[in-house]
Amino acid sequence: MLECNEGVGGVKNIYIANWEFFESGITIDPATGFIDGLPGVAGSVDVFQYQPNRNTGAVTVVPTANLENGTLYYDQTVELTLGKLANAKKKELENMSKAKLIVFVQLYDNQIVCVGRTDGAFLTAGSYQSGKAKGDLNGYQITLNAQEPNQPDFLEEYFPASDVPFSNFPGITVVNS
Repeated sequence: MLECNEGVGGVKNIYIANWEFFESGITIDPATGFIDGLPGVAGSVDVFQYQPNRNTGAVTVVPTANLENGTLYYDQTVELTLGKLANAKKKELENMSKAKLIVFVQLYDNQIVCVGRTDGAFLTAGSYQSGKAKGDLNGYQITLNAQEPNQPDFLEEYFPASDVPFSNFPGITVVNS
């Protein structure tokens, strides 16, 4: 079956965790190439869920090759806008800016890709703003970046009956931010 013109752009949710919890324990199914194992047992690893404002979340992967040096890496960028300035969110973002992260991006077709699996991702840019007009942004714009030796890996599909991301990874607990 051809899968032309069946894609939907955009980001549904972004899940962020400390990279150190994922430094080991991620496994990839050699037959499918999907991530089929994440670390932790019985909800021991937290991932924090962020839902970007509508039409503001994006993930972009750009291969960067240097032919003279024979090198290649993939620049992986995640962008999102979060509404409503709040002290608790400000503290989360300050902590995030100091940490090495791993980022799971849930696309609108419910596929999840893992950004920063090998070398981690970092908060590299952002702004905190309340616009001039009442309809302007009151919130945060955030950019997370990873430079990895490979493209982001896809997570094995979660159980469709549950419709809950990470339900097939019992060591992961999703925390709403």
